[in-house]
Amino acid sequence: MAQTAAMYDKLLTTVSTGYFPTGFIATKIFPSLPVKQSTGALAGYGSDHIRIENTLMGGRGKAPRYESMTRKISYYSVERHGIEGLVTQDDYDNYDLPYDAEKDETIGITTVLTIGKEKAMADQLMNKDVVKSNVTLSGENQLSNYEKSDPLAVVRQAQNTIYDKCGLAPNKVIMNWKVYNALSYHPKILGNLGYSQARAGTLTTEELAKAMKIETLLIGNTSYNAAAYGKNAENMTSIWSDDILFYYAPDIAGKYQMSFGYYIIKSGETPLQVYTENEFNPPGAKKILVTDNYGISLTNINAAFLVKAAI
Repeated sequence: MAQTAAMYDKLLTTVSTGYFPTGFIATKIFPSLPVKQSTGALAGYGSDHIRIENTLMGGRGKAPRYESMTRKISYYSVERHGIEGLVTQDDYDNYDLPYDAEKDETIGITTVLTIGKEKAMADQLMNKDVVKSNVTLSGENQLSNYEKSDPLAVVRQAQNTIYDKCGLAPNKVIMNWKVYNALSYHPKILGNLGYSQARAGTLTTEELAKAMKIETLLIGNTSYNAAAYGKNAENMTSIWSDDILFYYAPDIAGKYQMSFGYYIIKSGETPLQVYTENEFNPPGAKKILVTDNYGISLTNINAAFLVKAAI
């Protein structure tokens, strides 16, 4: 006799499914700068100390006087972000393993908060109205066209532009997973590294960084659901667009340094803070609040170059 209905057993206690992104890069892009106040100023210098001036000492050995250090200030603001969830007594009672009502809710709202930060960072940095030095590729020049495009020429354009504008070549690059995947197959990059077509698609981030002459390659591989809340359909969309950002930034914040920007955090605070509180409406419930306080300060836009529509 044919089976006409599925047989259901209790939930497996060691397996659960779902997309929980882990490849966030927002906090890795810039050096972290701890501050005490939520608003304040960042000290900076002009470029008068790198001008060519007359240094010949005149009569009686008197040196010409010159004001070499001009000082300028940029401002920062640490913004407070937070989102709250609720776990009811029914949730505690009705969700069996592998579900964990309180842990699930904490992970869920933490993910919402973290994805929001990642998206805000991507929207700002991949914006040609923000990064004034940029180029938009089209047609056969896009790097997914393996016969006509020249990715290393695009790299040189970015390097030379940043070097001409700020005196340093870029040392970091951001791209999404699709761009990274496309470049992993590009014959001109493979040839630059001395590889044959047999290595196509297997290039590591270190190898691609070597071909591009940069120190750090960050791959933004996180997606989000762009469908409106409450809709059953999902619209999975990459947070990082199909662009490439070249920029210069040190690994650690310090004095007398150049940086495209800084990631501002409050001194003594952990990146994500979780608070719980008993809730009496409905009885037996618990509120969970996750907060994140941070700011982004772009201190030198000349230290960046954006390639739009790379693929």
